[in-house]
Amino acid sequence: MPAVSAEAPVPALRELPEALRHELPPLSASGAMYSDTAANRLLIINGQLYHEGDPVAPGLVLEQIKLRSAVLSWRGQRFRLDY
Repeated sequence: MPAVSAEAPVPALRELPEALRHELPPLSASGAMYSDTAANRLLIINGQLYHEGDPVAPGLVLEQIKLRSAVLSWRGQRFRLDY
């Protein structure tokens, strides 16, 4: 069986079921800095500065900062926040 080299696509926030979107706290990304070095990446959400692995709200974690989007996890559901 061939190895899967690409990770599964992460749905965009707008693609999540409406009921799930209503459970999420408001999310507004207003700035970001991407770096090849994960420790140097940052994202401003709702006026607060976050790094990868930081909790944004109870049950909501910033998993990864990419060049034009971020991957967050809400109670086990991963989704993409484009900016």
